[in-house]
Amino acid sequence: MNNNNFFLIAFFIIGMLRAQEIKRYEWETLPKFQAIPEQFTSQPAVVLLDKRWVHTRIGQYAFATFVMNHFAVKINKAEQINNFNKVKAEDNGYIRKLRDFHARIIKPNGQIVVLPEDRIVEREIDKIKSIVFEGVEAGDILEYYYILKEIPTAFSVEVFQKEVPVLDAEFIYTGSGVNFQIDASSEFKTKTDGDKKYYYTTNIEPFKEEAFSRNKKEIVKLFYSLDTGGNFDNWLNFLSLRYKKPAFNLFSKSKARDFIENLKLDGLSTDQKLQKLDSYIKQNFDFVERGESAKKVKDLNDGKQKLQPSDVFDLYGFTMKELKIPYYIVVGVDRFIGEINSDRRIKGMQHEIMYYIPETKKFISPFEEYLAYGNPMYELQSSRGVAYSPEKNRMEDSNFLFPVVEAANTIISTISNVSLNSAVNALVVKKEATATGYRGAIERNQLNYFKTLKEEKETQDFYKDLLMGKEEVKISNVIIENENFDANYTNTPLKVSADISFTAESVEEAGNLLVINIGKVIGSQSNLYQEETRSRDLDFYMTKKYQHKIIFTIPEGFSVESYESLVYDKKMQTPNETTFFVSSVVQQGNQLIITTEESYSKIHFSKEQYQEFRMVYNASADFFKGSIVLKKK
Repeated sequence: MNNNNFFLIAFFIIGMLRAQEIKRYEWETLPKFQAIPEQFTSQPAVVLLDKRWVHTRIGQYAFATFVMNHFAVKINKAEQINNFNKVKAEDNGYIRKLRDFHARIIKPNGQIVVLPEDRIVEREIDKIKSIVFEGVEAGDILEYYYILKEIPTAFSVEVFQKEVPVLDAEFIYTGSGVNFQIDASSEFKTKTDGDKKYYYTTNIEPFKEEAFSRNKKEIVKLFYSLDTGGNFDNWLNFLSLRYKKPAFNLFSKSKARDFIENLKLDGLSTDQKLQKLDSYIKQNFDFVERGESAKKVKDLNDGKQKLQPSDVFDLYGFTMKELKIPYYIVVGVDRFIGEINSDRRIKGMQHEIMYYIPETKKFISPFEEYLAYGNPMYELQSSRGVAYSPEKNRMEDSNFLFPVVEAANTIISTISNVSLNSAVNALVVKKEATATGYRGAIERNQLNYFKTLKEEKETQDFYKDLLMGKEEVKISNVIIENENFDANYTNTPLKVSADISFTAESVEEAGNLLVINIGKVIGSQSNLYQEETRSRDLDFYMTKKYQHKIIFTIPEGFSVESYESLVYDKKMQTPNETTFFVSSVVQQGNQLIITTEESYSKIHFSKEQYQEFRMVYNASADFFKGSIVLKKK
């Protein structure tokens, strides 16, 4: 036997032995779990163990993954039973075979009730097997483990944090013919035991979602991906392989050149060329939807057409290459979801890919239909990414900073002319609402979507939401201005105006006084009344400003008694930035002129600033409850 054959056989035998180990996994006859720490004793449930083991073997004679999940939870309050008593033996959706499935209930007195195999049921469609724990009471421990054999998956995301605490979390990986690449939350520690490699942590706090927070990014999780040695996830290798030379599926390069010629870009500046290119693509090309058959394109300039997303992306790159406009491919990660690895692509993490033009310092986002050439995606602002030059086939920047767009770019404003109806018991409003920047672009795109639906109720609800939020009002005579996509390039405000009728609850009579709940005119406002403490920093999607002007006509026979509940001056001073909500009221003849201005010129605030921030943020909700008091003359 030659040496090469010997090593191949030895490699195969070692891989089989490792697979046998996971297949022989068993729980302890008398389980021993970590004692519940004092800080978790009042929790409605506590996960005692969340142990996961993945074994993958890839080679000439082996192609399989074995997955073991071992889980135990103590139910302290009965309302938590339904959250944990139904178990599906599934992982990644590629199950080929269930090898083992055991479940038991451990009573407070130590009695162990093993669930019989005939309680395992199989779904007819996808053959997934499941089990239900019956007769569970508060104080019980539910424990199960299962072992699956499935097709190897290139990557997976393992989330360990839950809405109840987790005392013992563990991820084990073994294999042959494959390397595991792991990216784990900072809470995890590592260890090895022979061929086994572990990521583990203890006492994971219950997950609490907070407003304006990077909730998904902060959750305790672990990414793993399989690498057979090609190192294709190195950014240079990955980007050069996919983006060095634009290529098309549904049309040829000659058709793309005809498309460029028909755009008539000669004599235009770089800005004008890219704006015209972006405008045509965004308004004439839709993406082929999943399950939909893609059709070959005869003429790219022939009106509305559907293309594969990759073709749309590459059409931009090909056009810039033909026009000799240097560009970078830039890649980032939504800062609310995660953080980019500057060395390599993390499989399983969603990456955002777009173009950056160094000459104009602007971005093109082919996959974001709402976003015109100019600013980056709002989710990427202030985050780091990587930049690749297809022209030079090299990484230009492994620490590329996506800029923050100033607050003056996104302004939401309203002007409301307000009077009382003839019965003097409800508000009647002529209101105009405008939006620029990111908000204007998003709302234009939504408006187009609802118009395409041609559903009157959905469209009316959309108008009402733009004008009044969740307030129960009747709207009529809606007029839309500057709704065309090209208004995004000049940041021309999208304008929606309508007549609005309030219910009788907007005016209250108290003796010879009328209480006018005029703060409602600005529309419903979110608040942070309940969130008194903060565990994480705050992040906004974008900087922005709100401006409201209310012109209230005082009815004949009444004079103004008070309006103090409409006057605010809340400011949060930070270096070079001011976050504030201010409002004022001025009487001019028979009218009250009420103005408010609210500004958020930062997108990040530390948790130490929360109380100041909360004071400003709640001011608009306080104003919303404000009133004018009128007195009969």
